[in-house]
Amino acid sequence: AKQRQQQPPPPAKQRQQQLPPPRMASSPQQQQQQQPRAASPQQQQQRVARHPQSPQAKRQHAPPQGAHQERQVFEEKEPPKPAVTVNGIDPVVQMERAAVCRELVKQYVADIWNRGDLELIPKVCARGLRFNGSAGMDRVGHDGFSRMVQTIRGSLEDYHCEIHSMVVEGNKAFCRMRFTGRHVGQLLGYEATGKHVSWMGASEFTVVDGLIVKVWELGDMASLEHQLREATDHPSEAEAL
Repeated sequence: AKQRQQQPPPPAKQRQQQLPPPRMASSPQQQQQQQPRAASPQQQQQRVARHPQSPQAKRQHAPPQGAHQERQVFEEKEPPKPAVTVNGIDPVVQMERAAVCRELVKQYVADIWNRGDLELIPKVCARGLRFNGSAGMDRVGHDGFSRMVQTIRGSLEDYHCEIHSMVVEGNKAFCRMRFTGRHVGQLLGYEATGKHVSWMGASEFTVVDGLIVKVWELGDMASLEHQLREATDHPSEAEAL
């Protein structure tokens, strides 16, 4: 052992000789021979048949579960948007109904009441028309409404109804109106005074199938009666007016 420890290391030349010779670079032809050849489709099918892929390998190579769903979401076309409706009715239909309702109310006021065109009643109002007046003058049908128009226009000369504002919603119209006329006949139990009177009122119209079926009216009868009473108590002042 002492002799082995005392032996000096071999010289550098001997160490170089002991090293394995370096590998020579292979030529291009050798490199082509060393590269594995690509398997043909038939060979790949045979290889798959001999070595079927395990379920674990299939899960590793399968795309993420949500990727296919996300792709389908983007590829599918957006469903058509539902039509916007108001209370289940198309807006165009709503506008058409509102236009008809507004026109009927204008004819009702301007032609029937202001001009006294009674022949227009069947074209504007339904056969079963209901009129609920604040003075207790309820009329049903064309004949009753016609008599009411004649009574009011006979009691108030130059009778005029002016629409100050109108709001139409669906098949209903709401109006704020001003009524004027000269008291020349019995009205609300008062004999003719010759006085010019005026009062405010509000009306609601209901339209069905292109005709007015109901008119609900609320007028300031207290103001009208006060004017008639003043004219009765002071006839000279009424004549001056």
